[in-house]
Amino acid sequence: MVYDFKGKNAVVTGASRGIGEAIARTLAGSGARVALVARSTEALEALAKTLPNDPVVLHADLGSTDGWKPLAEAIVEQLGPVDILVNNAGVSVSEPAGKVTEEGLDMTLTVNVRNLILLTDALTESLKSRKGNVVNISSVSASTGSVGQIAYSASKGAVNSMTRNMSIDLGRSGVRVNAVAPGVIDDGMWTTAFESGQVDREKTMERMRKILPLEGRWGTAQNIADAVAFLASDKADYITGQVLRVDGGILA
Repeated sequence: MVYDFKGKNAVVTGASRGIGEAIARTLAGSGARVALVARSTEALEALAKTLPNDPVVLHADLGSTDGWKPLAEAIVEQLGPVDILVNNAGVSVSEPAGKVTEEGLDMTLTVNVRNLILLTDALTESLKSRKGNVVNISSVSASTGSVGQIAYSASKGAVNSMTRNMSIDLGRSGVRVNAVAPGVIDDGMWTTAFESGQVDREKTMERMRKILPLEGRWGTAQNIADAVAFLASDKADYITGQVLRVDGGILA
């Protein structure tokens, strides 16, 4: 499907790798000017060199309590009015019941929920001025679970609830708010887990293949980027308050 984002300004948090990078490339490739947001400025600058439409690189630490505030200001100053906000930045701390730490819980909720809400709220007037839209990256973990994912699953459940409620608040102003819930994606957080040695790549992939209905295959970052592009486009202009699962049928 071809999308036309010419003249649109888009913000993608967590854009330095994985799903965020794929989203940024897809939106920029369809004409948008993209603000790339992450902690790794070096990775963002390398990505920016490969993208069209004069992308903007913005360093931000969304793990910091007030990390959303300077970011919101920089977006308005350096990018301008926002047409598309993709809240992709997220963390996952593996802590099973009985071993949940305050630090792990606080970090997960700060990045995945608190600063996501505050950043979106700070950009509300900008979004209203353009009748823009928000796409939050959730997870199928909001509807299911696995060992050690208590905080992460709770945070994504909160993202889904925020998506529905903010769509009601902003709908009268023509602003749409939706979410994409990835399933098992061979990129992003799984890559981090594989690279850290916490999870065995081959054993995990084989185990997941047995429970994935759609040909037993893992999804890709591009699968998620395509879903985001659809929800952000005019082709979805009557869709709001929805959580679109892109999971190969794993929750079916």
